[in-house]
Amino acid sequence: MDSVSNIKALPVLLLMFALQPVLAGDPGSPAATQITVVRPEAAEPFKVVTVQGSPSTFTIEFTQQMPTPGWTFQIDSVETEGDRIVVRMMEIRPTGMVVQMIAPGTAKIPLGSLERGRYVLEIRSRRDASRKHRPTFATILLAN
Repeated sequence: MDSVSNIKALPVLLLMFALQPVLAGDPGSPAATQITVVRPEAAEPFKVVTVQGSPSTFTIEFTQQMPTPGWTFQIDSVETEGDRIVVRMMEIRPTGMVVQMIAPGTAKIPLGSLERGRYVLEIRSRRDASRKHRPTFATILLAN
């Protein structure tokens, strides 16, 4: 699924999530021990890494196609507010000469521990520190 399709899907995801009962953010909820992506077609770019502990902590490995090999990512912020997780990251160009070919780049996004429930995960990125982050991808996570 390309970035344009993902950006177009963002309003639909947000509306779909708004119509669901709020499950996340309840202080009485126990900590989640696993995360799954609700929409199977949106699961492709994600790999969930769980660190066992009390409570479990999670890292998402988000892979996207980049214009050349060697791109790296700097996570600017990860903010969880209720049932929304907003990730802001910088896409950093490779230095020196590189072959012009599409290649995957992977960002490791620390989510920490989460309460059980549904979350909208929104990823925003930028390639220039002087510009605002723009929507890159969105999906819904289920934390059990």
